[in-house]
Amino acid sequence: MSIGQVSLIGLLGQRMSWLSARQGVLADNIANADTPGYAARDVKEPDFEALLSGRSRATLLSATNARHFSAPEGGALFHASAEAVVAEPSPTGNAVALEQEMIKISDTQAQYAAATNLYRKAVGMLRIALGGGRSA
Repeated sequence: MSIGQVSLIGLLGQRMSWLSARQGVLADNIANADTPGYAARDVKEPDFEALLSGRSRATLLSATNARHFSAPEGGALFHASAEAVVAEPSPTGNAVALEQEMIKISDTQAQYAAATNLYRKAVGMLRIALGGGRSA
């Protein structure tokens, strides 16, 4: 059994993958803050409660052709789709509010740090349970 198959660890891994994808989209928004006509985007948050209860199969890849590759172990199993954010456009047509984007980036960074800490603790508890000794 791979460590990604443990439900808590797998869920935290998916959460960190989503947060990484969101951080990239938010960074693109800030990089294009002066681009005329650019609209700010954000990544839709998956329903982690549904994932935890097993009601959602949105995170699983499906092969519709025999030549499709299988997902790598531990890889991100969700597709991050960006959706437009409603914002007041500037006179140039740009709809990026730097203050809002910086708040979102800070929040995403804090959530990622918390998920990483929980992941580290879960792996440490698993090591202790398996008799591997103390974890860092």
